[in-house]
Amino acid sequence: MEYTISKKANKKIAKDMEIIISEIRKKYPEIISIILSGGFSRGKGPVKIEGNNIYPYNDYDIQIISKNKICKDMSDKLSIEISKKLGYRGIDNFYPFKKEEQKIKDNFYIDLKWDSLKDLKKLLPRIRNYELKKHSKIIYGKDVRKIIPEYSLKDMPLSEGAKLLLDRMSQMVEYYSEKGDYEQECLSYFIQQCYAACCTSLLLLSGKYQIGYEKSMKILKETYEKDFPVLFKKIPNLHNKIEYFVNWKINPKKPIIKNLEEEWFIAKNNLIEVTKYFFSIFLKKRINNVEELSRSILQMDKEFYIPYINSILKNKIGIKSKSISKILIPIVKIILIKKYKKRLMQIEGKKIGWIGNSPDLIIFASLPFLINSIKKEGVNLKELNECKRILNKVYPVKGNSWEEISIEYANAYILFFLQKI
Repeated sequence: MEYTISKKANKKIAKDMEIIISEIRKKYPEIISIILSGGFSRGKGPVKIEGNNIYPYNDYDIQIISKNKICKDMSDKLSIEISKKLGYRGIDNFYPFKKEEQKIKDNFYIDLKWDSLKDLKKLLPRIRNYELKKHSKIIYGKDVRKIIPEYSLKDMPLSEGAKLLLDRMSQMVEYYSEKGDYEQECLSYFIQQCYAACCTSLLLLSGKYQIGYEKSMKILKETYEKDFPVLFKKIPNLHNKIEYFVNWKINPKKPIIKNLEEEWFIAKNNLIEVTKYFFSIFLKKRINNVEELSRSILQMDKEFYIPYINSILKNKIGIKSKSISKILIPIVKIILIKKYKKRLMQIEGKKIGWIGNSPDLIIFASLPFLINSIKKEGVNLKELNECKRILNKVYPVKGNSWEEISIEYANAYILFFLQKI
């Protein structure tokens, strides 16, 4: 079975898969299926080879199917145990977030998702779920992927691209350090992730997205100027940057990226431009600056949530109604607020007051100010303070410097998105 473009790396990944399967079955012998998705399932998994040492990058996407699924905390515990057995720190490495401890060799983890057969029938129209059905590998047990709802890539809601861009923007501030407390290879990887998100989101806009880094990169390279003339005028070499970093990701002997700081600032500025462009089309409004982007994120609850609420209604009770979905948005917000407040108290022992919006939208609304405030010549304190003001609504921010606030942003982001929604 091919997991990467390197035969040498394939042997290492195959051993890892044996250990993963063995550990899962040892603890939960009743499981029905174990499925590998992501780049490793397509034979394009990113790895680094240094002499006799082989390091997989970022994660293995593992989906477990059983009659009855286990809770999120137990699933996370299992993920950490297997990650450590393979020689990595797992998701324990992410919280509380410490920039200086984010090393590419330690950053790897098992991204373990656990669902029952009933859950499979209700999976939302997301890229990950489409990939699970169409572009994954059964590494143990029965093939139950036919149960997953049939979606086409053109069915993917644009909120998928919106979330992806904001996730990668989050990683850009999490893994960059104004003080230089980062590993060059780790930062290089997340610059690459930034460009991959730009590629995916733009192809979702044009209806031409395809699964696979290289395939998508080639499509965008051929269509970029024609499909996105406004963006092309602003960033004429975006498709070339995407091509370079996709090839860098796939290459097992990754070259050192020269002028890494300069490349981070270029990628950061390109990501902001792509995000403003994407959200202008996604939300059908003109977005010219980070203030307008932040405000638009706060107000995008209908566009962001309705596609998923529609799918839940269709899968659970067989109806599809935008009017009903709109009515349910306040309920969704209340659930998300309640879950987040409970988690914040459990993990950090902190209380926050009334939240007028969903925590994820508030966290993301602070992000444009945070990432735009850091310049090569220094920090824009006005933008940084605006980030702090917004973020403080959902997370008690104590820091004042860009470094401190970016770490507190990371903790707020991780607290919300690593919970079971």
